Order: sequence, then structure tokens, then C-alpha cells
Amino acid sequence: MVSGFTMAFSVHDVSRGGMLSCAAGNPQKEPSVIPFDEAMFRFGTAGTLLLLYGLTEAFARRGGAGSDRPGVPPPRWLKPASFVAISAFYLLIAPTGGAMLGGWGNVVGIALAGFAMALRFAVRRGVPSLRHPTVGVRMVFYASLPLAVGVPWGWLVLTAPAVVLSAWCSVREDRILCERLGASYADVMSRTHRWVPGMW
Repeated sequence: MVSGFTMAFSVHDVSRGGMLSCAAGNPQKEPSVIPFDEAMFRFGTAGTLLLLYGLTEAFARRGGAGSDRPGVPPPRWLKPASFVAISAFYLLIAPTGGAMLGGWGNVVGIALAGFAMALRFAVRRGVPSLRHPTVGVRMVFYASLPLAVGVPWGWLVLTAPAVVLSAWCSVREDRILCERLGASYADVMSRTHRWVPGMW
């Protein structure tokens, strides 16, 4: 009887130990708030945010008062360069994207993208202290996009090139307008900043 009890106890211990080691070998991943670990969900999020920002841009341009100075067409290579950067970002969504901080980081990124859209509409009539407010707002959006879909490499392949190229284009536009308009635009430049009030 003792022998039977001992055997049953041993089998129970072995079975319990096996279950514990299986659980230790396959730790459960903490579920995120929203399924950002699903690649299709991340693709859908990125596409939706880009579409919404594009619509916001279109409505803002239609509702704006128009520019008080001549526009400068961007260089021809800017659109292809932007396409390459966005394509590289999309190629990283599936292999490197995911939930950040349990999904809360992604939620913050989406909220920041929404803030950029609201800000874009708010500056549609211009900002007295800034010469290129719409470009600065666009940089906020491009900074929020990698966070929204959990792709940290996106800051390198999308956000950084966007900031560098946009800064170069803003400086180029100021130079061309200064050549065209002379002292009047030089005076505007002395009283305003490009993207950020009091900074640049």
C-alpha cells in the first residue's frame, strides 16, 4: 500500500514537473492593448494614417487663404526620393514592426499623428512667426508614423531623410525667394523662423 502510494506520488511529481518545465520553456507573451503584433494590422494602420493625412492636407489647402508670396516648385528628384523612403519604411513593417510597450507606445504614435493632422489644419492660413509651418507639421507626422506601427528603424529610413530633405528644400526656397523679392523678403526672414518658433 505504501509502495502504491509512493509510486502514485512519484508519477504525480514527474507529471507536475514536466508541466512546469514546459511552461518555463514556452513563456506566454503578454498581450498588447491592440494587436500590433499582427503585420496586417500594422500595414493597415500605416496606410490609414497616410490616407488621413493626405485628406487633411487636401482640405487644408482648399480652406487656406493662399500664400502671400510666390511659391517655389520643389526639385524634381524630391518625389522619387520620398517614394523610396516610404517604400523602405513599408518593407520594414512586417519583419521589424510590433507592439511597443505593450501597445501603448503605438497608441501614443497614433495620437501624435492625429495631433499632426489637427495642427496641419490649424496652420492652413499661415502662422505669422513662421515661414514654412506646413513643412514643420509634416515632420511631426513623419516622426509619429514609425512609433504608431512599432518600427523603430522607420526613424532612420523615413523620418531622418524627410527632415534632412525638407530642411534643404526650405533653405533653398528662402534663398530663391530672397533673390526674387529682394529686401522685402529679407525683412520677412529677419522677423520669422522656418519651422519652430524661436528656434529654426
